[in-house]
Amino acid sequence: MAACINPLLADTILKVQKGKNMRLTPKSPEWFSEVEAALTVDNVDAVSWAYEADAIIVGLGGAGVACALQGLEEGLSVVAIDRFDGGGATVASGGVIYAGGGTAIQQAAGIDDDVENMFNYLKMETGNIVKDSTLRDFCKESAPTIDWMISHGTDLRPTLYPHKTSFPAPQYFLYHSDNSLISPYRDKARPAARGHRGYVPFEQGKKAMGLGNALFNPLLDSARKLGLDVMTNTEVRQMVTDTKGRVVGVKALRFSNDETLQAYLKVRGKASKLLSRIAPAIPGSGFFLKKARKLQAEAQAMADGREEIFIRARKGVVLSAGGFIFNKKMLEHYAPKYVGAYPLGTDGDSGAGIRLGQTAGGIADNMDRVTAWRFINPPLSFARGLIVNQQGKRFINEMSYGATMGIEIIENQNGEAWLILDKPLAMQALEDVKGDKALNFQRILAKIAVRFTSKKANTLEGLCEKIGVPIEALRREIEDYNGIATGRNNDPFMKTRDDAAEIVKPPFYAINVGLSAKLLPCSTLTLGGLRVDEKTGAVLNDSGKPVKGLYAAGRNAIGVASWRYVSGLSIADGVYSGRRAARAMAKAT
Repeated sequence: MAACINPLLADTILKVQKGKNMRLTPKSPEWFSEVEAALTVDNVDAVSWAYEADAIIVGLGGAGVACALQGLEEGLSVVAIDRFDGGGATVASGGVIYAGGGTAIQQAAGIDDDVENMFNYLKMETGNIVKDSTLRDFCKESAPTIDWMISHGTDLRPTLYPHKTSFPAPQYFLYHSDNSLISPYRDKARPAARGHRGYVPFEQGKKAMGLGNALFNPLLDSARKLGLDVMTNTEVRQMVTDTKGRVVGVKALRFSNDETLQAYLKVRGKASKLLSRIAPAIPGSGFFLKKARKLQAEAQAMADGREEIFIRARKGVVLSAGGFIFNKKMLEHYAPKYVGAYPLGTDGDSGAGIRLGQTAGGIADNMDRVTAWRFINPPLSFARGLIVNQQGKRFINEMSYGATMGIEIIENQNGEAWLILDKPLAMQALEDVKGDKALNFQRILAKIAVRFTSKKANTLEGLCEKIGVPIEALRREIEDYNGIATGRNNDPFMKTRDDAAEIVKPPFYAINVGLSAKLLPCSTLTLGGLRVDEKTGAVLNDSGKPVKGLYAAGRNAIGVASWRYVSGLSIADGVYSGRRAARAMAKAT
């Protein structure tokens, strides 16, 4: 029997290397950013400010738009600056926000949830990344946040998919986007569907990416109606501070020549079309990614010669420009294990927001923390098989959420893992994804995995020879696993009898679900960011004191989604932290 690793304690196994990120400056060889050192001015009023506002938001994604809208409701004037068109990783996502505690959508679907139950579950996922008081407040604000979004036109619906899945079929808009249906999680908190998908028409919903407009656009429309000033295709390169260290504005680069701007937008548009053609998990997506990146680099070259402008913030600057998963050099420095995975987000996730905060005295942390997504369900039959490492040992409940599985494979199994099936299970997997039972890319992946990329043999000995796994170890694991499927054994990883299937009928299949599975890309995004005051979102310096006039939200900040990931938690954290920063700025003197 495989040694048992308690999934609730698995993070104690991870060797998080803190400190590598502490006192970097633009002069450091590990800076890997075009962000410049902060500009300190003796006389703030003497600066030739092109624009002024109470609040400047750098990065108009989910966190930025929530901050802008809340700030406007608080009576602030707001300028939002985005390096590209706005929307960021939120728009590029599957359009899921994690919410609970008894949201209006949960209630309409008959879901029993409350704040304490949500807290009890998320505590298992977030560990000690934020204070319990912060996590509880996040849970307390969850249902009101959904009401707030609905009041601004967000279309959320209670059509429930009650089973375990990574992403539901297009007709479902409420689902379990986490581990809540499996033990030991369900033993500590009642299972409750908390994945709220923004409504999109059925045909559009057949893909799992590029659906975040359903959440983002209504908030942006409301913010514009309240007077939001949006500056797109404008890149913030430098923080401006006074002699006391207070952030008073930013320096940005913008196009002054419309002809150059239009040429730039045309090339970037071609790149965006390439990226939207195919989901990251589809074989061949790497080709489209490389081609898109080449076009993006071509567009960036057109940006040389932009004019400098200075924008003043009377109340504060909010950094909400995303993570750094698309900055390969930063990723190699902080989290080299994840370089071979597929970056999830947009090329705006360059780490610029984090670097801007550091130049003003902020401290970044958790920078080696990355989430890796190894989803195998749908098809459900894949998750009823067993996953082993290169030593032939099981190490996880195969029904676990994809990010739980991905982090375990990369951090603790050397990035290597095999999914083992027999013929009935493999054939049932293909049946599981027929028609409207799954999304198009899920169906394609299942077919490719079974028909083309799997290793197959009529004996376990033959299979082990093909994949380099010790036969005696795998034979013992399968014997024990078959005992779980028939009710003779209890699973040390707490998988139920109904969730397991006997592996008995040849041929036997082995599907590579490790990081090296190029035709089954493992999607990743970074979770590190700036340390913030958890009551206000103010960026903290190395003494733990707030940097005056500077706030961070979303993936620019350490937050609820900065330890372990479940679907929709990053957007939920972004909305929560963005609104928090806006409220704090409104009260600031």
